[in-house]
Amino acid sequence: MASRRMNDVVLCSRIVMKKVFLACAVGFLFGCGAKKNVAAEDTTSANVINAPATVEQAARVLDLSTFPLMDGARSAESRHVANLSYVAPGDPKKALEFHRQAFGAQGWKELPNSTISDESASAMFSRDGFVVSLSVIPFDATAVTVRLQNLGNVKPGKLPVPPNAKAVYVGDPTAMYETEAAVPATADAVRNAFVAQGWIPYGVTPDTAVFKKNAILATAYISSAAARGGKTSIQYSNQLISSDIPAPQNVDDLRYVDEPPELTFATTNQDAVVEFYRKALTAAGWKSTMDKMVDVDGRPTMVFRNPAKEMITLSVPYDYGSGKLGVSVRYQSASDIAERDRRMKELAPKIRAAAEAKAAKEAADAAALAEKNKPPKVVLSLPADAKDVKQTNDSIKFTLGKGKAKAAIESLRAQFRDAGWKEDHVSMEKMAGTLLFSKEGGGSVNVTYSDTGFMPTEVNVSAFRAELEAAR
Repeated sequence: MASRRMNDVVLCSRIVMKKVFLACAVGFLFGCGAKKNVAAEDTTSANVINAPATVEQAARVLDLSTFPLMDGARSAESRHVANLSYVAPGDPKKALEFHRQAFGAQGWKELPNSTISDESASAMFSRDGFVVSLSVIPFDATAVTVRLQNLGNVKPGKLPVPPNAKAVYVGDPTAMYETEAAVPATADAVRNAFVAQGWIPYGVTPDTAVFKKNAILATAYISSAAARGGKTSIQYSNQLISSDIPAPQNVDDLRYVDEPPELTFATTNQDAVVEFYRKALTAAGWKSTMDKMVDVDGRPTMVFRNPAKEMITLSVPYDYGSGKLGVSVRYQSASDIAERDRRMKELAPKIRAAAEAKAAKEAADAAALAEKNKPPKVVLSLPADAKDVKQTNDSIKFTLGKGKAKAAIESLRAQFRDAGWKEDHVSMEKMAGTLLFSKEGGGSVNVTYSDTGFMPTEVNVSAFRAELEAAR
């Protein structure tokens, strides 16, 4: 069955937007949905960037990959330019106070409407036109999960709005509008408005459209608002992304996640995708480390690097279905790669020890199996007067004087029994006979003789999955 991992991936911006929308919607129902921004905009600084910021511009204002962590913090679950999440000992109040001081020390202002309770805390901070959201929730009885997300330097209320759409609520994390137009017509109008202002379509689902300009990702959620008399609702939210990954046109199911930064989509033309990224990334200063896609863990893969020691990995990890291929374009910063290498170095002795232990066990198991499967060897003492002895690994033939067969056969029977062989069949007549022996593991021996009384006695011992040796 074709894998459809892309259908399970959800844009982080959409999740954040829906949560914020629910909170704002509740507030609106109780009368706090004023049609203006409830927080003062930080637009007076000379450092304000008057266009959607690039990753580099945003990092000069705030790089969350280097932001201080609370004392005792565990290794960050996600630590990138635009987002940070980690677990630390303490409670929501302690976490909120720590981040108030950390942001204050870097010149950030706390915006109104922060919340604090025994169970959670939330706040937003602003500087040079950027807004960062903080949320704190319990991890366990003694620790909390901290999440920081840079929302970028474009206010949702400044995003393109279709004609005749009226503001319902405009704030720092979200902006909501309504219109009399139907949902399909509104979706088209939103797309046209964004494209007209230079925003690039960056993914779409039945109720969500995503647009990108530089490193700002804008998400529009368009739906029918039954509680508003069937009008169409438009909700906007923004976020800064940690990597500005270019996206080819005419692909399906385009989606971006920022933890870690990865763009995924489906295509019917792998060669066209490879050529697109060769040109787009080369123009941006990246260089492919290989001439063509190579197989890495069963995935066609191509790696690009730049002078900053960052890496972009283009791969085709699975069959999307319907004749399409699933494509992944993943970004790793120099610090991500350094941290990966550090962890690998730290784990190397354990990995080496585990590999050596595994190899030793496999060798021991193989030796035990070989020993178990080794054909049993029987050393037989032949009669002292045996003549014409002929021997191979699995057979012994010899002759005796007339009438001496019975004594020789009884001696062989005793030797096989003493060696642990089971006697399965015995047929001993005066002139001829046959004896069959077996042993656990599948070995078998067949002993035959002939003693006519007028010809020398002939004895033949043959083995299957066993070795024979004559000792005289």
